[in-house]
Amino acid sequence: MKKFLLACLFIFGLGFALFNFKGLASQGEYQSIVLDFREDIPAAQIQEQVAAIAQKYNLEPRLNSEFSATDNIYILKGDKQLLKALKKSGLSKQTEFIEPNYVYGLPEPHPNNLPALSSEENNSTVSPSLKGPNDPYYNKQWNLHNINIESAWDETQGSGVTVAVIDSGVSNVPDLRNTKFVKGYDFV
Repeated sequence: MKKFLLACLFIFGLGFALFNFKGLASQGEYQSIVLDFREDIPAAQIQEQVAAIAQKYNLEPRLNSEFSATDNIYILKGDKQLLKALKKSGLSKQTEFIEPNYVYGLPEPHPNNLPALSSEENNSTVSPSLKGPNDPYYNKQWNLHNINIESAWDETQGSGVTVAVIDSGVSNVPDLRNTKFVKGYDFV
C-alpha cells in the first residue's frame, strides 16, 4: 500500500511539474525564428511553403547561411505570436523544428571590472598577460583551473614561443560577420 501511495504522489507531482513548465520558448527575447525543413521533403514543396509564408505573413524567409541550402534551414523575422501561429499551422508536419533563434553575446567589460596589476607587475618588463590573464571572465573558465594552468605560468612566461593556427578556410556565417581575418598564405 505504501508503494502504491508513493507512486501516486510521484505521478501527481510529475504531472503538476510538467503542467506548470513554460519551457524556453516562453522565456527570453528573440527577433527571429528558425525553420528546419525535413530532408525528405522535395525542394519544390519547400519553395512553395516558403512562398506561402512570405505571402501570408508578409515576411521573407531567408537561408540561415549559404551552407543552409542543402539542410533547408530558414530564418524568419518574428516574435512569440508568429512562433505560435507557425507551430499550429500545417507547416509543423514538414519541418523538423520551428524554434526561436536566440542570439547570445557577452557584455563589454567595464574598465573597473578588470583585475588591477600590482606594483611589481606594473614595473616588470614581462607582459602582464603572460603573468596571468587579463580576462574579466577568467574566474568562470573552469577548464583552465582543471588543467592547473597557473603552475604552468610559474614555469614559463612564454618567451620564444610562436603559436600558429593552420586552417583550410573560413565559412561566411553570421557568427563571424564582425571578425577580422588575416589574408591566408598558400603554402602548398
